[in-house]
Amino acid sequence: MKSFQALVIVAGILFIIGVYVIYPPLPVSDNIAANIPTGNYYYRITFNIYKANQISGTYSVTGGTTVNVYILTASQFDAYKASQSTSNLFQATGSSGSFGATVSTPGTYYLVFDHASNNNAQDLQITYLLGGWNPIFLGTGIALIAAGIALGILGNRQRRRQEAPRKVTDVVVFDQPKPS
Repeated sequence: MKSFQALVIVAGILFIIGVYVIYPPLPVSDNIAANIPTGNYYYRITFNIYKANQISGTYSVTGGTTVNVYILTASQFDAYKASQSTSNLFQATGSSGSFGATVSTPGTYYLVFDHASNNNAQDLQITYLLGGWNPIFLGTGIALIAAGIALGILGNRQRRRQEAPRKVTDVVVFDQPKPS
């Protein structure tokens, strides 16, 4: 394989990877009818996040009283499950409201609803939106695209240098038109 062909192939691969890294994930949203059963139970939604995101949404208790709402990291959720006190990214209590937290590092995050005032069964309507981007990925993607373009230009220049110079016999010459 000629060196210019290798450079053009690498340039194309870098460009494609750069576009993929820059392109933010499409926002994910859902509207869920949930139930927290009677007793010491909770309802959770799990998010596996690969780029910085914003978790936001609204909730409404449609059957029952108030609920606690938390947005937790994986380690915070582990402490929550073990009934240990823990910090959180977001916490609210009410029969309806909104929630939101910015997530800056990749990982597993949880949106958790539990009984606030008693352990009776509760029905919830939950709407959430997960969306965002990461400036580190943006910078990396732009750098990969720029490297891809630069290697493409370099490969094209090498191709031109490797071509044999054109001979006079390769050029078709036409007679000049005569004025009428």
